[in-house]
Order: sequence, then structure tokens, then C-alpha cells
Amino acid sequence: MQTSALRTQRWIRRFVCLLSELCVLSCAASAYEPGKFYWQGKTQEKVIALTFDDGPGRFTVPILDLLKKHNIRATFFMEGTMVETYPEIARQVAQAGHEIGNHTYVHFNYRLAKNAAPERLTHELAQTEAALERAAGVRTQIVRMPHGYYNRTWLLPTLKEHGYALVHWSFGTDWHLKVPQEQMIQEYLAAAKPGAVFLFHDGGRRREKTLAVVTAVVEALEKQGYRFISAEEMFKGS
Repeated sequence: MQTSALRTQRWIRRFVCLLSELCVLSCAASAYEPGKFYWQGKTQEKVIALTFDDGPGRFTVPILDLLKKHNIRATFFMEGTMVETYPEIARQVAQAGHEIGNHTYVHFNYRLAKNAAPERLTHELAQTEAALERAAGVRTQIVRMPHGYYNRTWLLPTLKEHGYALVHWSFGTDWHLKVPQEQMIQEYLAAAKPGAVFLFHDGGRRREKTLAVVTAVVEALEKQGYRFISAEEMFKGS
């Protein structure tokens, strides 16, 4: 256990030291501007970015099957603890060509923290980067904060310093577990518009409904002429 803990600490130190240097190399080819906030695409084309939070988890695999069936590249915002629990699934997501973002390490609610410190966030992001590097050999360029936390005072400057952009969403409701499935489907369909960013969850409990909802939403909107893309494709050049 001590050896494992020391190894993790070394990974964290390594990523904290290299984040800024890596940003210099990666930002030129990136779809994102570090420190910028993204939530809605600027397009008249009927495209919607499909994003998933809180994974990887046991519902990630059937979601991957759905995306493959419809030839969709999506974006997965992963928690570090979940990557460590399901490293093989994180690797599957990466190998399937999907975009991966950083969803912090333990899904800490920064909204409730009276003294939310940049140091804590930096540490969490580095922990997740280390887990993703071990599991899938990837490094992320985007962050989605737990519970949609946002502020300009310290969050955006901290993300900019370490080469990250902040990506949220224009609509999501699948975490409201008491909402009936058909009502949830209709709410997503009503929120569909060019440039929308849909949020779903592949991690967490009781995601059977999410799987059914995202399946129905994809099928219905494709019939309306919509195409589903990753956040990276949505925001490239914006």
C-alpha cells in the first residue's frame, strides 16, 4: 500500500510540474482556448454535442455500443476515482476514439465550500490526469466542474494557468431520477437546437433510464436531421 501511495504521489507531482509545459505544446492544435468557458456552440447547422459525466461505470459500455451503432464521437468527462475503479472501461472509451475530459477526482461540491481553494482543484485535476495516463495513456484539455460550479474569480484563471478550458452544457436533466422516462425524453427533444450541448451521465447509480433516454433522443433527433458530435468538434474554431 505504501509503495502504491508513493507511486501515486510521484505521478501527481509529475503532472503538476508538466501541465504548463504541455499546454504550450498542445494548445496550438487544440479546439479550445485555455481559461475560456464553453457551453453552447455558435452554429446554424443541426448538430448537438453529446457529453457524459461521472464515469466510467458499468453503463459506459452499453453507451459505447449505442454510439458505435450510430457512428457518434462523444465527449466523456471522467472522475479520477472512477477511472481507478474501471481502468479497462476508460481505456475502451479512449480506444473507441471518443474525447475525454477531466471531471475532477472525487466530485467534490465546490459550490458548498466557503473557502474553495485553487490548490485543491489543481491537486484533484492532477490526480485524475495521473489515473487517465495509467489507464488509457491520455491527457485532457477540458474540465467540467462537479455540479456545474463556475466562477471568474479563481476558477477560470486557475484552469488557464494549467492549460484547461471549462466546458459545461446547455441542457441536461437525467440526474433527476424521479422524472418519468417519457417526460425526460420530451424535455431533451424540446431543448434540441443547433449548437446545443447535451449532458447525460454514464457513471453513478440507476442509469438504466439514462441509457433508454439517450437511445430514444438520438434516434428521434437523427430522424429530424440532427447529427451528434463531440464537444471538441462543436467548439473548434470558436
